[in-house]
Amino acid sequence: MRLLARHRSFGAVLLMAIVLRALTMAGYAPLWFDDAFEYVGVARRMQPYAVRPSGYSIFLRSLEPLRAFAAVALVQHLMGLAIGVMVYLLARRRAALLPRLGAALIAAPVLLDAYLIFFEHAILSDVLFAFLVMSAVTLLLWNGKPSIVQVCAAGVLLAFAVLTRSIGLALIPLVLGFLLLLRCRLRNLLAAATAVVLPLAGYAAWYQAHHGIPGLNGGSGVWLWARTMPFIHCERIRPPADEAALCPAQPRHLRPASPYFIWSDWSPLRGIPEYPITTRADLFHPGIDRLAGRLARRAILEQPLDYAATVAFDLSRTFGWRRGPNPLSTRITYNRYGFPNVRGPLPDDVRIAGATVRQDLEAYEGGPVAIGFTEPFASIMRAYQAFVYVPGAVFGGFAVLVTLLYGRACLSRVRGKQVKQVKQVKRPADVKALKAAALPLAVGVVLIAAPAAVTAYDSRYWLPAVPMFCVALALTRWSHERPSAEAEGRSGAAEGRSGAAEGRSGAPPLGEPSEARRGERGGGTLPGVAVE
Repeated sequence: MRLLARHRSFGAVLLMAIVLRALTMAGYAPLWFDDAFEYVGVARRMQPYAVRPSGYSIFLRSLEPLRAFAAVALVQHLMGLAIGVMVYLLARRRAALLPRLGAALIAAPVLLDAYLIFFEHAILSDVLFAFLVMSAVTLLLWNGKPSIVQVCAAGVLLAFAVLTRSIGLALIPLVLGFLLLLRCRLRNLLAAATAVVLPLAGYAAWYQAHHGIPGLNGGSGVWLWARTMPFIHCERIRPPADEAALCPAQPRHLRPASPYFIWSDWSPLRGIPEYPITTRADLFHPGIDRLAGRLARRAILEQPLDYAATVAFDLSRTFGWRRGPNPLSTRITYNRYGFPNVRGPLPDDVRIAGATVRQDLEAYEGGPVAIGFTEPFASIMRAYQAFVYVPGAVFGGFAVLVTLLYGRACLSRVRGKQVKQVKQVKRPADVKALKAAALPLAVGVVLIAAPAAVTAYDSRYWLPAVPMFCVALALTRWSHERPSAEAEGRSGAAEGRSGAAEGRSGAPPLGEPSEARRGERGGGTLPGVAVE
């Protein structure tokens, strides 16, 4: 009871978050997207998938004995709650000046955002990825310098995050660089690197046994090719004939977003005679991937400004207000970022060779699976999602604000070293706090920027960045350490002894030469000198 009383502000936020997730579980069956059908198919016939790493499918396979997609959603809701708890605990532990109410408010966007709750209820990898990344960051930030056990555990979590979403590869150098910034022991650095590399090497060997070449997935060239399709000017760069077969047929002003060039029936990837397409995985055949990668790199080298403009445009979409359709005014079944308001069947084509979508879903569930919801709980969550969420513009502005505050804190620290003052109205930012804040801030920035650079913009891609910026704000703004009463007493005693020594030596106190000279002429006591 005492613990609850001490953290009643966060307890209220957490209770509200639990109630919202209970309403979601009561109101909706698990939510579906096109990617989900592939995740389930791979889980049913376990394999290293060519389109994306199979980490989430391994997670689904581990829960298959429960025979319920609702159990998957429940575990993901618990992960979402755990992410919010980790944000609160880190804010309380590492931000000394942040009150409990402030820490609860810092965690509130993670716990109460309707879209985060929505993705927790969907059969998608985003929440698992966010949980793994947040857990790794929490381990690394829990102490001033992480122990060898902490860095090893964080390394394993980061490796599994990479196997869940390959964009996690961009986080590995950030973590190793952070350990260097903390000046950790060499053995800790090597242990972290080993903990990351071993699971990835094992998966790469499994991938090689299945596909003939080592790797984590087979689509890096295809994804980058799709990224260049909106701007590529094949008449200008004149690629070889084999690459030219992958040039878009539409004029530039009529081209759709990057993902359409992969998944649409008219995709140029389907027009290469040497590589017939029967399933989605065939689009990422090693031969197609190599060819697409060559054309993509050629386009980026020949049109760097167009590439930069495309990435910048997608980054600017982070500032868009809405993150999905309004469930109160738009017809939603599945494959949309909104709680469904229309019941209906799911598709029944073949996504993973060996069975149809319906066969895979029913085999996993042990019964029929469809889009369903229960009133009035579903209506409550649709209304909640229509109004209670972090708009993209607010998140984008928040991310920019945190980055600017961190830069300002670093500058104040540098100036504090260059100009030493006797009395400071405001203490400079604590260097340990700035080092700690560097990790979540860098992770958040990369999680926003990297997808726009190599794939395409999607509002769900910055979901894991929300807790990162919340933690970075707490560490940047409220980590200035208050000197303890004992430390202040020692400081005062030291100043007294220093003043007495100066008086006995006849030296004037620092910063008060005129008063010292008057004391010498009048024979009085010098200011600041203790009288014994």
